[in-house]
Amino acid sequence: MTICVYTKTWRSSGTGLFAQELAHALAAGGAEVLFLAPAGESPRFQDAAPRLRRWTPPRELPVTAPKLQRAFVSAARVISAFGLLLAARTKTRKFIVTIPDPLVFSLPAFALLRLSGAEIVYVVHDPEPHAWRLPPALRFVERAGFQLAHSLATRLVVLSEPSKTALAPRVAPRALIDVIEHGSFSLGVQSPAPGAGRFLVFGTLRRNKGVRDAIEGVLEARRRGLDARLLIAGEPDAMEPDYWRACEALTRAHPDVIETRVGYVPDEALPALLAEVDAFLLPYHEFHSQSGVAILAASNNRPVVASPAGGIGALMAEGLPSVSIAPPGDGESVANALAEFLRTPAAEWDRRCAAFSVVMAASRSWNRIAADYQRLLADSASRNTPATA
Repeated sequence: MTICVYTKTWRSSGTGLFAQELAHALAAGGAEVLFLAPAGESPRFQDAAPRLRRWTPPRELPVTAPKLQRAFVSAARVISAFGLLLAARTKTRKFIVTIPDPLVFSLPAFALLRLSGAEIVYVVHDPEPHAWRLPPALRFVERAGFQLAHSLATRLVVLSEPSKTALAPRVAPRALIDVIEHGSFSLGVQSPAPGAGRFLVFGTLRRNKGVRDAIEGVLEARRRGLDARLLIAGEPDAMEPDYWRACEALTRAHPDVIETRVGYVPDEALPALLAEVDAFLLPYHEFHSQSGVAILAASNNRPVVASPAGGIGALMAEGLPSVSIAPPGDGESVANALAEFLRTPAAEWDRRCAAFSVVMAASRSWNRIAADYQRLLADSASRNTPATA
């Protein structure tokens, strides 16, 4: 079986790491893989692999680059990806799409692929966008774009049962939605928790991750006499700059309690980062997806203090060592959860996490997940489903 895996992502974290792990696991499982993605960040994914070929459109430039330069490179990436997708169709009719280019560009490519008889398995990471590009008055246009992309896919894949529940009302009644779990993100280096009461907010810094609630929760815990501190590491969401500025102003007023490391955290820095903290803090709101941050915690011997939202709640129900943040998930709720977490010694959290990481490695190995995708693509039902399913 020849499979084209297509994504615009390239960083070796989050959705970029998802695509890279999946492409390599498919090849390791015996598939011929054409990986259509910008050049990756991690050398281990750049090395030649049997049965895997890379076609590489340009990478996105960081938001700090000049606007005109970013626009030029983005246009080059989009045009290149469009052409490479059509070229890939001459090699295979089986496509896995995860985080494509913006819909205004990827929809025409999807339509041409389907008209040519291709099968598209579309990995829907987010049943509902974390942040909308268009203003509320035009949001119906954006929703229609997502619905059209979903309808052009042969099958939709989500990463947890809660994601399927959230997506089902947003797609056509006959849409075929499959759940294939998110793979583990083990760093290969396990360190015991320091037991210093330090919590980590990590990844993209945006409103629905409750960054401000995390800050206010830690400050409230301190007012109660608890030895709690916060480390915030990640990039502000470019679509919500005002939200992060408000959070940052609050952190600057309490430098002795809250440390910020603003910017992308490269793969090689993650083991040292995790060694500094006792747990991840995830007071998420309106969240229906699987969380790559929760997967990272579960794969690397760290518990979470989290709202049981989306796939995070599913992981917690499965046994992820955790303390649940009760509604409404505000600073007071976060402080209550932190107090509960700190009542358990760090050594006990380490023991629970070590036990659950074994479960993660077994149930969410990338080889097993790649086999699920191969079975899905081999399913005769997928070959016979009309484009509107």
